Amino acid sequence: MLNNQKTSPIPNHETSQSSKPIFSSNLAAVLNDPRKDRTKKAYLFTKTWGSDFTESANFKIIKSELGIKNFESHINETNERLKKHHHNKNLLKNVPSNSKLNIRSLNESNSLSLDQIPQTFFDSNFNLSDRQTFELVIKSEASIRKIQKVQSPFLESPTKEFSNDANWCKLVLNKFSLYLDIIESHITKQISSKANTFFNAIHSQDEVQEHILKTSSQAKQIRHNMQTLNRESIICSIRILKLVSLKIRYQKFLDKMELLSTVHQNQPAIQVHLASSEYNGALDIISVSQELLRHDLKFIRCLRHFDSQFQEIGKVIEKMINQDFIKYLNGELSRDVEEKCQIKDENELYSLVSSLMKIKSYDFIDLSREEIDLYVKSIFKIKLIEKISQLDNDVEISMLNSDTNNYELIEKVKSLRFDQFLEIIEIVLKNFEIIICRVELIVNFMLDVFRQNKSYEKESNKEIVGQNGWFKIEDKLNDLLNKTVDFVQEMLITVLDPKFKEENSDKISIHSFSSFLKLIDTFLIKIDNELKNKTATLRSWQQNQTSKFLNKIHSELKDKLVLSIDSESWKIVEPPSDFKNIIDTLNENFFNHPSNFVCRISNESGSNFLYINEEKHIIFGIVLTLIKITLEYVQLSFLTPTFYYEVSNRIVEIYNIFNRKTFKMILGVGAIEAGLLNVITFKTLALTLRSLDTVLKFIPFIRNYFLDKIVDKKANVERQFSKLILDFQEHINELNNKLVYMIDDKLSESISVYEVKAPVPSQCFRSICYQIEKTYQLLIDILPETNIKKLFIQVDDKFKTRLKNRLIQLKVSRDGGPQYAMIFQDMTFYQKQIKNLAYLSEISINFEDIWN
Repeated sequence: MLNNQKTSPIPNHETSQSSKPIFSSNLAAVLNDPRKDRTKKAYLFTKTWGSDFTESANFKIIKSELGIKNFESHINETNERLKKHHHNKNLLKNVPSNSKLNIRSLNESNSLSLDQIPQTFFDSNFNLSDRQTFELVIKSEASIRKIQKVQSPFLESPTKEFSNDANWCKLVLNKFSLYLDIIESHITKQISSKANTFFNAIHSQDEVQEHILKTSSQAKQIRHNMQTLNRESIICSIRILKLVSLKIRYQKFLDKMELLSTVHQNQPAIQVHLASSEYNGALDIISVSQELLRHDLKFIRCLRHFDSQFQEIGKVIEKMINQDFIKYLNGELSRDVEEKCQIKDENELYSLVSSLMKIKSYDFIDLSREEIDLYVKSIFKIKLIEKISQLDNDVEISMLNSDTNNYELIEKVKSLRFDQFLEIIEIVLKNFEIIICRVELIVNFMLDVFRQNKSYEKESNKEIVGQNGWFKIEDKLNDLLNKTVDFVQEMLITVLDPKFKEENSDKISIHSFSSFLKLIDTFLIKIDNELKNKTATLRSWQQNQTSKFLNKIHSELKDKLVLSIDSESWKIVEPPSDFKNIIDTLNENFFNHPSNFVCRISNESGSNFLYINEEKHIIFGIVLTLIKITLEYVQLSFLTPTFYYEVSNRIVEIYNIFNRKTFKMILGVGAIEAGLLNVITFKTLALTLRSLDTVLKFIPFIRNYFLDKIVDKKANVERQFSKLILDFQEHINELNNKLVYMIDDKLSESISVYEVKAPVPSQCFRSICYQIEKTYQLLIDILPETNIKKLFIQVDDKFKTRLKNRLIQLKVSRDGGPQYAMIFQDMTFYQKQIKNLAYLSEISINFEDIWN
């Protein structure tokens, strides 16, 4: 290859700096020497070359002698270049060795740069045959007067001025040749840089051709093998598959025919099941048949009417099941009351409910409610008439079948005595209890059936009802039981309400009303144990009637107490013999035998006296009345346990009335204004104080009884009883002060006329001691010892105060004189007389303070 041929080396001073030849890769520049004629380049690659890459030149021998003049033109020509050569050589001495080659290559690249060629030659519309283009090129060259030297390894002559046009044209042609050489040089560089890629592409093409030939031969072999396999194996297998597919189609056809035969025979089978009341079996057949008709036998025209026929049969079965369910429900409800509360035939009920479940018919729930309501009405009416007929022979059984006699029936119930009415209510409640129990069992059983179907639906992933549908069904079934309980309560209220509203009815005693409440409470408790918070209607009515009854009893007892106080004679009354039974009843049943409350009736000298904790209590008759009323209230609260708080409020009100009325009658002299007493005596005041003290002993036990029973509002009860006790104590203190005042008034009359003179003891002190002894004898049978001591201590203080004031008036001092001696003897007499009284013997009487 020409590219591998080495050219002449560079001068010695450059060879020493770089071992690489400068022209080793500049073959294009060698082949395109601008100094040579372009015609000689045409046969460059076609001529015959020798052993060296040089042209042989034939030099003519000039025989004439050559002189210096023959070389003057050449010397002048090269002189300028020689100067430049020396200049560059000097410059190279100062340049590093590794930069010299770069400078040379940079010069070479600059000499062959495309920037030297005007842009006109690169125009896409460049055409020298065009006059304007030609003139443009010539004019641009003609404007140049000074031609610079073209930097090229092969063009080293300096620029000169030309004097004629011929030389100028020659120079222009040489410049155009230079442009052409630059272009060809760049083209050659591009070709040489892409040569390896080209040869690689040729080599790759050869490899691809070989691979294609190999692949083609392999493909021919594979096709041959596949033809052999297809002929020997696949055709036979395909034939077998066709036969298997044909067999499957025949089998499907046979199955279709069998299904068609089965559907055709299902109608007689349904009739057989219905004849034996096997609704589940009949519904299963209908469901399966409809499923087959809608999927497997969908496009068989001869069966197009069967689906509608099965739907009609399903509707008939639905009516039959509803009728049988109502019949079964009536049979369950109408069984004897004495029988156990249980489902008689669970299998039949399961069959009916599951059948209705399958056909998605839930109207039976509403039908059940209507049927239960009718049965409750009928049994209620029957039992009322049966019992009334037993009590009153005038009542005809024909009332049973007549709706117009309902009013008359209620009137008959209203005319019954309350004990007879309780017998009827007891029977009715027993029947209602059994009805509710049986309805609850049936409803719970139906709920279990529905939940089983719901579980089956989840396991089988079949949506029969849907989640919302299940909730609605359960709500309707629960509502069925709730509505039954509500209807039973309404039926009871329709009879109970007129009876309690009857104005001319006999008076209902506490015992009778408590018996009635026990019946109702027993019924409600049993229902609440099975159904939580479902007896609000009847319980509300019961509370309302109980509240009315309490108000009525309270009004009667209040009137009784007020009338008793207004008519009280304010004299000592002996407690009757049966009064001990009242006290014992309070102790045993309500006060729980308190150790600090022992009450008894003692007969002394033919008279009965009340003893509480071995203290004798002489009281008025109104106290006995109040204790009897207290017993009635306590019994009433015991019989109506839900009204403990209301009863406690009313009993507090009764005691407040007693306290206020007593205060008004005695301290407010109401008894005198009413003409019951001519004067409020000292004894009357003492008896009143003792009566209040007796009542006050009962109040803490009554308070404790109600606090034990009441769960809520205990603070209110405690506050009410505390205020009641405080009111009684204030009243007792006022009575005690009144007694002290009356005694002090008597003593002040004697002290006011007291004179210090003989005889000793003086008449004044004798009179004072007599009055004190007389008062003491009066009180000893009425008040207890503690009260008497308290009373006379206050009297003694009052007496000493008045005595002190009298001595100040008499100007008597403690001087040891005769007057002081007489006063001292009177005081000694007074002390001795007081000490002789049993309850007052321990009183400390000291007269020292009267002299202070």
